[in-house]
Amino acid sequence: MTALYPWLVPTYDKITMAFSQGHGHHALLFKADLGLGAEKLVNAVAAFLFCQESQKPCGHCHHCYLFHAGNHPDFHLLAPIDNKDIGVDQVREINEKVNQHAQQGGNKVVLVQGAERLTEAAANALLKTLEEPRPNTYFLLQTDLSSSLIATIYSRCQTWLVNVPTLGSAQTWMQSQCNDEITEIHTALRINYGRPLQALATLEQGLIEKRREFLRAFWVFYLRRSPLEVLPLFDKELVHQQLDWLNSFLFDALKNKLGIRTGWICQDLAKGVQQFSEKQTAQGLLKANQIIQKVRSDLTQINAVNQELILLDGLTQLVTDVFENEPAH
Repeated sequence: MTALYPWLVPTYDKITMAFSQGHGHHALLFKADLGLGAEKLVNAVAAFLFCQESQKPCGHCHHCYLFHAGNHPDFHLLAPIDNKDIGVDQVREINEKVNQHAQQGGNKVVLVQGAERLTEAAANALLKTLEEPRPNTYFLLQTDLSSSLIATIYSRCQTWLVNVPTLGSAQTWMQSQCNDEITEIHTALRINYGRPLQALATLEQGLIEKRREFLRAFWVFYLRRSPLEVLPLFDKELVHQQLDWLNSFLFDALKNKLGIRTGWICQDLAKGVQQFSEKQTAQGLLKANQIIQKVRSDLTQINAVNQELILLDGLTQLVTDVFENEPAH
């Protein structure tokens, strides 16, 4: 079995212990934030359910070999195809398979990836199977922490929340993976809200310095108030992250305005945050946050062809609704 990330081990141990004691649930729902590697946990639980040799997947029995080779005939994946919602026909096909005997004579496991993408008809078809579970048949449902799931499905599952690890745990793991300075590791963790895998990717891709350059450019944009100058600095591949960087800068500026000195994301840019904050009103900073959040939301929902227009509109709003209304000094 591939080694689990340290923050996943306690959850894995609790789940496998329950099964070992005969209390395992037939439907497990894993809710996790991005950047925590929850898919590794789900795969490890699936491997455990297939292995018949020991409490932890042995890695060398026939079941382990088939599963890790991606060829286990009793493992079934239910997931969105071509980014479309999971339809009722997909669920019916899975239901048909789990109603048959296990080809390898052991357990059958169904992994439902993106369970929140089940259509209503698909959810109802799956619900019937969850309400009347077949022997030796297990459903592992995976969904994002913020996604909502139809209540009837939720109530038939045992829910496991995969939480962000403590700063100490995340820091220790990251130090084992990279040679960056501890201050840079802390910054990477803060701007990724404690999610170690995304923090590590941030360091590996040199995004800490890109972020600082981008926020320096935002300061120049604030001084010159020319949206067309800053617009080319938005990178199509990074635009959501860039908006998150900007949002955290503006939110920290609002905190500073309100006298809140703790929980800053941009601690490494504290001086710039304070200088910007001093030139704005609390209402203006709140409005700026709302503008950037709406831009990010629109970019998520609207065709990328209109990306530049959406960004330009947001930047123009910052100038007209925030910067030009700043208090006189």
